Amino acid sequence: MEEIGYISIPIELLQYKKYSELVNNQDANKLILPDFGVKLIKNADGELEYAAYFSDTGELLKKIYYEGSSVSCIKHYRNNILYSDEYYEKGLLLKKIKYDNSGSITSTSKFFYNKSDKIISIQKSVDNNRYEVQYGYDELERVNSRTIIVNSKEITKQEYRYDILDRIVEYSDNTQTIKVTKINKDNELISYTIQDKAGNIININNKYLCSKYIGTEMELNGHKTTITDKSYTDNVMLKKPYTKEEDLDFAIANMIKKLKVTTKRSNCTDIAKTCISDRIKQNAPLPISIRKKMLFQNT
Repeated sequence: MEEIGYISIPIELLQYKKYSELVNNQDANKLILPDFGVKLIKNADGELEYAAYFSDTGELLKKIYYEGSSVSCIKHYRNNILYSDEYYEKGLLLKKIKYDNSGSITSTSKFFYNKSDKIISIQKSVDNNRYEVQYGYDELERVNSRTIIVNSKEITKQEYRYDILDRIVEYSDNTQTIKVTKINKDNELISYTIQDKAGNIININNKYLCSKYIGTEMELNGHKTTITDKSYTDNVMLKKPYTKEEDLDFAIANMIKKLKVTTKRSNCTDIAKTCISDRIKQNAPLPISIRKKMLFQNT
């Protein structure tokens, strides 16, 4: 950044700054760009080809390539090694490629837009898998749906509804529906309900005293209890989705996490079956719930 007339100019725009002529011609040879770590490279016609950005230690951080006055590509570096390429058209990011330290591609992401330049889809290829997130918009151009797709198979679809103040007041997916029933004047989440596909209904009612959280009253299928856990005042599912690559990465991470949990549960089931089998061989008594389950499975 450089201050000009009490405002700070971003380094991405400094190449367009006009410099006053020096009084002495001898001093003209000393004219260099300020030491903010930007080097401008021009082609044979004198047109700007790219701008290279360096850290204060001389490490190459990125190169921004131009077609006329528009950015066409940004190359990012780590430890002076190419880390990612970003390709742009009319100011919109269309493609992103990431590399490992040996230069091999680790992932390729593509971005698709509607006529209003809103992202409607992000596709990411990692190894032999293709992940995708699709976005839908309401009449006010707010994201009202998000669909996660893996290898052309829809995994989940999330839908959102907003109130007049642009807050999410209802969320639903393949497994649950969350409805906000009250938000206070400080925009704090007071009460909401969660209903899953099995028909379970959870009512959450957060209590405050002089704007200080004091506890949460929770009701599950008509049975109540009171707990102290401030996490219930900030339900992550009621957060606005943001149309960036990180959104898809977060979804991928969650799917991998769930896959690991499922695997662990399967292992636990196998272990349980082995223990039951051993007890049967030893003529040891089993709990009545397990005996009923085995009897049901054998009928």
